[in-house]
Amino acid sequence: MANQRRAFGRFEAALGLIGVLALATTYILISGWNPLPQVQAGWDNFVAHAGDLSNPKTEWTQRVGGQPNAAVVAGDAAVVTMRGAIEARGLHDGKVLWTRDADWAAVAGDGATSVAIVGRRGEGLEAIDPDTGTTRWKDGGAVGAWTFQDAVLTLTCPGLSDCTLADRKPSDGTQRWKMTLPGIGRVLAGANSTLLGSRELSPTYHEVVSVAPRPLPPALGFPTDQRVQVVDTLAGRQLRAATPTGTSRVVVLGGRIITSTAIPKDGNCRYTLEADDASTGKMVWKREGYDLHTADGAGCEQRKDPPGTDGFIAATRGDNKEAFLATQSGKEVWVGVPGEVAAGADGHFGLVRSADKTTIKLVDLARGATLWTKSVPAKAGVAVTSSVVLVDDETVGQVTGYAPGSGEKILDAKTDSTVLGYNATGVMLGRGRTIGFLPFSSAP
Repeated sequence: MANQRRAFGRFEAALGLIGVLALATTYILISGWNPLPQVQAGWDNFVAHAGDLSNPKTEWTQRVGGQPNAAVVAGDAAVVTMRGAIEARGLHDGKVLWTRDADWAAVAGDGATSVAIVGRRGEGLEAIDPDTGTTRWKDGGAVGAWTFQDAVLTLTCPGLSDCTLADRKPSDGTQRWKMTLPGIGRVLAGANSTLLGSRELSPTYHEVVSVAPRPLPPALGFPTDQRVQVVDTLAGRQLRAATPTGTSRVVVLGGRIITSTAIPKDGNCRYTLEADDASTGKMVWKREGYDLHTADGAGCEQRKDPPGTDGFIAATRGDNKEAFLATQSGKEVWVGVPGEVAAGADGHFGLVRSADKTTIKLVDLARGATLWTKSVPAKAGVAVTSSVVLVDDETVGQVTGYAPGSGEKILDAKTDSTVLGYNATGVMLGRGRTIGFLPFSSAP
């Protein structure tokens, strides 16, 4: 019976299609309208632009060996990471510079000191020159690494318990210090395993922003054995260990050990923030009623790191106004009006969005001053980086970029591609396995 109903349904659909075609044919005969030129023109336009990633066009368009996750611009190369591999392309022509198999990979350094860190299980890691593909240095025992503009922290775990953490110069691998990291550190294997610090504030281009190397913070919090191992990254020594409780979250930011405590009260969570100096352990500042958005779910259990950067974190005050707090001093560097939300942050800038989501403004976090304000589509995603503030309007396929310092529009592109990476001169775009570089100051 079911098969008979499906067959009858298909028969009805066929009759409907025949009817539509008959009506269209009758209209064409009566009106004399010929749709073929428009159809042909539309098809020709599709074929002509099928390979374009954007309008204006990228400088070049090339296919890579796999599905790209992100692309980090390092010198004159774009280092593209994908599952199981990493490859470098010439930034201005897209030619393949080199390709490597990789179980994990990342980019460290800045400018001429940039290297691609390529790791393989059981073989350690090698640091590769992005432009030439030559190996600058190796660490045969490394099982993981954290990459920064001025350092590569390598993790070696020869035994079943304690591991060794070493600080190396990105350019040549010179070891600056080496220390024992207590606990079972193998859980931190791979590239840039999550430490106890801050998380990206904006979900837009989250991976693109997070893979770009940043300066090495003065202290880092390594999660091992349900404790926070606080490491002095300048001297290479363990400062202390902190143990979170069921109602607290402990992170290391700006040289401070910041503890957020949440206590259930009257159906809500009551928050207390306390920051201790990572070196001395002495309390530096304390604040009541600031929600760092670390709780997840109905209870007050805190499972997430605070949103922001090493120097500044976003919080909601007891009066429901949002604020950026300086991690070193605990001072409010910016407080919004009711309804405004902290929408993004990097080491220098805070991105703020209006209550109706149709306006963004950029704040200098060092001074708390508003640098500029722009109108944006309410449904567009936004992100801030050191090179460009991005506005992604997927509803119409439009990506706009503004220079952080001046607010000048430096990117205005029609595209259904994804932003894979950026530098001071442009953005890397990708669609499927196709990638290309689009310079700034281009307009359709």
